[in-house]
Amino acid sequence: MLTYEWLAESITQFAGAINGAYRLILQLLCETGWFEQIVKSDMLEQPISAIKATAITLCALFFLIDFFTKTLHLQWVTWENVLMLFVKLVVAKVCVDNAEWIVMLIYNGFSSIVTTSLGDVQALEIIPTSNGVEMAQYFWLSKEQAQKLFPSPANTGFLNFEPMWLATKTEIIAVIMIILLIICNIIVIGRVFELVIYTIIAPIPLSTLACDGLTDIGKGFLKSYAAVCVQAIVLMVMFMAYSLLHGFLDNMTSLDAVEGWRGLIEVFTLALGVMQSGSWAKRICGAM
Repeated sequence: MLTYEWLAESITQFAGAINGAYRLILQLLCETGWFEQIVKSDMLEQPISAIKATAITLCALFFLIDFFTKTLHLQWVTWENVLMLFVKLVVAKVCVDNAEWIVMLIYNGFSSIVTTSLGDVQALEIIPTSNGVEMAQYFWLSKEQAQKLFPSPANTGFLNFEPMWLATKTEIIAVIMIILLIICNIIVIGRVFELVIYTIIAPIPLSTLACDGLTDIGKGFLKSYAAVCVQAIVLMVMFMAYSLLHGFLDNMTSLDAVEGWRGLIEVFTLALGVMQSGSWAKRICGAM
């Protein structure tokens, strides 16, 4: 038969797992060294070279299309127009050759804001572990039930099935909270892959700058890339706001109406915000 002591240890372990998943999200946002290591790895050297070669070919093709189009429409009135066309080709060629440096410059600019603002994420936790009674209340337990577990577990007694019932409730809430945070981690890691793909493919959309009719593609790419970078800032602001809201809710006595549900409500709200962060960033950058 389950005991209060076993249940107290189980709740402590669940809280540690939830806080660990929460810190992992913040560490993925703060860590920037992995990105440069992936992009500059030897494994991706040949694909990047092939993509650049393709982009340069497209750049020349787009230039010829623009050149013959303007020739057919008799737009070569002055030599300044011809000069501007060749300047545009040179600019597009420079952008293609330095596409990795350009997007890395955008990425590092936004990442520095996140790294500086979040600071030390090791001390952050979504469930407070310093107060056992308060910690247990995040797992669908009332204050009276939590006081039987912390600071020292009560005697289970003979044929007391309450620990078993409390363990069932605790595991249900804990599993749901962990699943929600795992989804958050997947979304943040998915952003990592998105950044890597955007960086490697960057020369191809930037090659469209050589043609007047296709420049919107290059501009749209830069907006989309900036949106992925801004997503980190959106998440940073959201986590900081969540921490402030978390402390504000601690002082609200009216939360007794949702006693035992607060942990699930807060984590669900946080997960919903993480899921929407990508669309919020695109709206901010006008990349919709």
